[in-house]
Amino acid sequence: MTDISSPGISLPSRLGVAARFEDDLLIIELRPQKEALLHGIVRASVLSFVIDVVAGIPLDQDGGMWTLTSDMSVRMRPIPAPDRIDATSTILRQSQRSATSLVELRTDEGAPIATGAIGFTKVPRKATDPPKPNVPLGQIPVIFRDPIALARPLREEAGIEVIDAAEGVVQVEVTPPLRNPAGTLQGAMVALLAEAAAEDLMATRFQSPFVVTDLDLRYLRKAQVGPVRTLSRLLGSGPDAPIQIELIDTSTDEITTLVYARAVAVS
Repeated sequence: MTDISSPGISLPSRLGVAARFEDDLLIIELRPQKEALLHGIVRASVLSFVIDVVAGIPLDQDGGMWTLTSDMSVRMRPIPAPDRIDATSTILRQSQRSATSLVELRTDEGAPIATGAIGFTKVPRKATDPPKPNVPLGQIPVIFRDPIALARPLREEAGIEVIDAAEGVVQVEVTPPLRNPAGTLQGAMVALLAEAAAEDLMATRFQSPFVVTDLDLRYLRKAQVGPVRTLSRLLGSGPDAPIQIELIDTSTDEITTLVYARAVAVS
């Protein structure tokens, strides 16, 4: 789900995101920080947060319902980070229980840099659930105004621990800065953990720097306790092979997210 928590608490809200309207169209803009880059390229997981925000906010206007991300695909070009990235969303399908949107991301010069597809499931909020922040659509630019910047590389800020780089095994504690308002590991932080597993596996096995360009995420269960650990498998023998990554909540031994990723070597 979209994270609109206080920027002093939430790590995703410190990624350099702002919002504006043009002719009533919500535009989420990202001004990439060096701490959110890998080899000078914006992380796919950072773009996943932008996709989640620009698509999720217009759909999440009912205080009695959680709008939970069910699946997401990210495709990006591995090019040097521009000064600004703008994202817009188009609703492809919407019902009382679910929705699907298409997101386009362009540089400040108008060149395409990434695209994303994202699905949401709507679930009634229970009385025992955490409080749900309700922000009118028109107030969104205020929420993202003057964000606190990252102080360290994003992986360090998230507290990702490397268990076995060659096998793509990393893990993270489910700490308050990584949780969404529903109390589970925020979707972009899930993407970051999978991204870290993929980049470590590829870089170690092929002795070359890699960046993840493709992510397909299926959010299966909440990850509320943790630590959440990855189990990775290279589906082939070459550097162009896809990677399957399972995210497992070690407190329950259940798969919380299934991810397929691709990475490319960079110089």
